[in-house]
This record gives sequence, structure tokens and C-alpha cells, in this order.
Amino acid sequence: MLEEAREFHEATTVQDEVGELVDILELIHTTISALGVSYEELEAFRNQKKMERGGFDKRIYLINVEDPASL
Repeated sequence: MLEEAREFHEATTVQDEVGELVDILELIHTTISALGVSYEELEAFRNQKKMERGGFDKRIYLINVEDPASL
């Protein structure tokens, strides 16, 4: 997955980006199958997590978190 994410990051056209997303999606399908999870279950988990913690719709993301206990 890391390799495919890097390839997505390095893609220079929308067509190449979509091709890399297809590879990532294939890895997701293969992985959830190996875990015994259906795509529908994965989507339910995704929606629940999005409701609890928010999503990436606004393209705002957390860069770093400091653990006060480690300071």
C-alpha cells in the first residue's frame, strides 16, 4: 500500500492518479477479504468513524499530534 500511495503521490496526470487509486482499491478489497470483512462492513466502519471524528471533505488534515505524557 505504501508503494501504491507513493506512486499516487508521484502521478502527474489525473489518468495516472486514477490508475493508482484503482491499485489502492484493489489492495483494500484483497486485504478486507483476507480479514473476513465485507466491503459493506468497511463502509459502515468508515461512515461511523467519519461521524465521530470527521472526514477529509474540506481537505483539512492533522499534520502532527504531541502526546503531553511524552514531553
